[in-house]
Order: sequence, then C-alpha cells, then structure tokens
Amino acid sequence: MQTDPFIDDIYEAAVVPEKWQAILDRLAVVADAEGTLLFAACPGEPRWLASEAIQEAMKAWIGSKWYLDNPRGQRLVPREDPRFLTDLDAMTTEEINASDFYTELLRPRGLGWCVGTSIRSPAGDTLVFSIEKAHAKGPVPRAVAEQLDGLRPHLARASLLSGRLGLDRAKSTVATLEAIGLPAAALAPDGRVVSANAGFLACEPRIRIGAGNMIELASAPAQTLLIEAISNTAIASGRIGKSIPVRAAGGEAAFVAHVVPLRGGALDVFAGALSIVFTTSMTPSASPAPSLLQALFDLTPAEARTAGQITEGKSIEQISFESGISHNTIRTHLKSVFQKTGVERQAELVSLLSISLR
Repeated sequence: MQTDPFIDDIYEAAVVPEKWQAILDRLAVVADAEGTLLFAACPGEPRWLASEAIQEAMKAWIGSKWYLDNPRGQRLVPREDPRFLTDLDAMTTEEINASDFYTELLRPRGLGWCVGTSIRSPAGDTLVFSIEKAHAKGPVPRAVAEQLDGLRPHLARASLLSGRLGLDRAKSTVATLEAIGLPAAALAPDGRVVSANAGFLACEPRIRIGAGNMIELASAPAQTLLIEAISNTAIASGRIGKSIPVRAAGGEAAFVAHVVPLRGGALDVFAGALSIVFTTSMTPSASPAPSLLQALFDLTPAEARTAGQITEGKSIEQISFESGISHNTIRTHLKSVFQKTGVERQAELVSLLSISLR
C-alpha cells in the first residue's frame, strides 16, 4: 500500500514551510472552503500563515478588536476534542447570528463558517488550523470534519515542527537541527543517525545513540514502537509518522519522541536522511486528556476516550453504561489501544499513562 501523496506533502511542509501554502489550499478544497489559516498561539507577535484567498480577511482579524476576544477562541479552541470541529459544534445558529464577530468581521468579507482543530503538543504549544468557508455556502457538514480527522495526526506532527522552526525555511542540516530548539536527530533509511544536535546528545541515558549509530530509548515498550515506526515495513505499508511517549524515570520528566518522515524538498535539507526524531518534554497534567492521548498514540477519538476512561479507573461495564456503547465495541477500542501503545493488559496501560502523563 502506498502512502497518500497528500500526507507525503504534509510532511514535506514540516521542514520546507513554504510548502504550507499548497497544503492550506488543499485542506480548503476538502471542505469546499475559501482558504485555511494556520495560527500559532503564543506570546508576542502573532505567527500565522493563510491561503492567499483569505489573507486580507485574516489581516483584518489580527488587527481587530476580535483578535483575542471572539466566540471561536472562547468556545472552539479550548475544547479538548481530538478532532475537527465546526462552528455548530460549540454554538447555536441564533448565537452565531447575534455575534458581531460573524456579522461585522466575517460575513462582510464573504466568510462565516469554519471547520478547524486545535493541536496542543505535550510541551504546551498550541497550533490552530481553521478552514474558512463562505457564509453563502452554508455550514461545513459533519462528514467533512470526519474526513479531515484522518489527516489530523500528520498535520499535528508537521505543524509542530514547523512552528518550532518559526515557519521559516531551514538553511542546512546543522542549522535546521539547532534552529528547532529541541533535541533532534536525522535518520538514514536504515535507522542510523546521520546528524544530531547537542540537545539530543545530552538526553542520555533515556535516549541515546547506541551500537551501529542506532537510536536507543531506555523504555523497552517505547523502543519497540520506535523501531516499528522507522522500519521499512511501516514505510512500505504507508504507516508513516509516530509520536511515542517515554515514561518518567530517575527523576527525569517524561517526554515524547516524534518521528517525522522527510518528503520532497525536505530530503535536500537533510542530505542522506529519510526521517527526523525530535523530542518534547511533557507538562504536568492531572489526567490524560483525550487530545493528548490521540496525539501521543495516533488513536481515534473513540479510542482516546476509552483509554482516558480506563486510566481514570473505570471498568468496561461502567464505560458501556455511561456512554451507551456496547461491551464488545469498548473491548474493540481497547484492543486497538493496546496494539498502538505496546501494552498487553489494562493494568499496564494505566501504569504507562499514569507515569508518562504526570
């Protein structure tokens, strides 16, 4: 099975950010929309990219009173749902019609509907994709949002890396790895490290370059997932890209190892490499939010909710009763979670998530 060419292009944009314009345009096509905004929520000057067709509207938004005070930012962005959401997932039609954000800013510029998602990395970064649709075309159908959900894990890894690069093109292999500001290494097709920055080398013993210049994670389950993610089998089957949690140990905080495949022009930036592994530290959390679980393990929304509920101490019977979902369906979700996290029993899953996420 070959990788979806669109997914390849998304990963190329991770290291060659000028490619994001085409990605944003193609996301808009999926939703029959006018354009897409990629916004990095961070202190200081706003960092964003947008399709050419909506750039003037986005500039107007950035300079308006609604920049930090609008119903989407208040109701959609904070949602923990690990999926794409529409305006109507958080507001009624009456609320939208009564909002001057819609009636005075968006609609006069031909816009008014969106489908978007907020991506929060374990390090606390927040990136927002907002696909902007013309008001005259009507709301974005739920089926379209579900279609976009399949792209979300790939968009998350690629945009996180681009965000750390400042959405500017890297000039060379060494400059790129240093510019990321995170421990990172470039891997050859056989998994050997061809380049690594000082931060990566300083991560021993939890992650290190071992015999044969191969990456080694101290956590055995995490190492299994890493080898699987960079294997020729994974690439050939189209299972590219992975985010792998590594539990806290020896007084060191938990972190996530992200595997990002290099595509297109990114292969020229990292000569001889086929993928990048970079890490992000994890911020303390009282409980594993579904969005974080999905980002770490590439879970579906249903699998992420099940994993979170199991970690909270709920039984299959309790989850079934509260959700109205059959026992068999819950067990199917759980079996898939086991496969993706590298564990075999519920107790192991709870232990992994409790240690890794706190």
